[in-house]
Amino acid sequence: MIESLAVPPPFESVDDVAAGLAALDRQFRAARDLRGLFVTAYMATTHTIGQWIDRGVFLDNQAMARYVVAFGNEYRRALADCVAGERDRIPVAWQQSFDACGERSGSVFQCLMLGVNAHIKRDLPYAVIEAGVDVSCTRSSRDYFLIDDVMGLNIPLVRQRIADAYGADLSLTQRWFGRLAEAGMARGFRRTRRHAWEFAQLLARADTESSRAQVDRMIEEHAAIEGQKILGFKDAAAA
Repeated sequence: MIESLAVPPPFESVDDVAAGLAALDRQFRAARDLRGLFVTAYMATTHTIGQWIDRGVFLDNQAMARYVVAFGNEYRRALADCVAGERDRIPVAWQQSFDACGERSGSVFQCLMLGVNAHIKRDLPYAVIEAGVDVSCTRSSRDYFLIDDVMGLNIPLVRQRIADAYGADLSLTQRWFGRLAEAGMARGFRRTRRHAWEFAQLLARADTESSRAQVDRMIEEHAAIEGQKILGFKDAAAA
């Protein structure tokens, strides 16, 4: 992994998120750092959402802009803590992702999916709340679930970009998993984002410290368990 990675400052706008991810993507690609697999996918989806906001596709485009910024800052915070060596501050799901990428112990498919899992299953509920999205409002729900379509639109582009940037380093097994990525991500994306919405609703209803702490534990544990399942794909493939 890159030892002197330049992490962008906290994001304040959708353009900040797009520019920050692009800067990270350039660094990861140059070093063949597998943490860039997730950034390649994230950059593509963020670009599309930004375009939709500019075109007024959402019912509340300002709320969706705040969502993009809050979501980006969740990832940025985990990455900054990784670079700073503050392991105890990194959510377990992100530890799983960064460790697999740094040790190159997983396939390209696993490394990509670990990042997607950490960002959606762990980060997304907090980003929704931080952005002030009303999780009891049907308009907000419509906008949130409209984003499900973004991944489907971007999967072919993401796969091509990953092949271009990291293809020379892929083993035969990794190439095989790469062909499964499109189908696997398309199947799981909507389901995982629905779970994240449900967790955001639980966060919004948590009105005491103990109830909030319970929801926090649930989010962390569910993301970590899913990460372990992804890491187990290697063992299943070898069997």
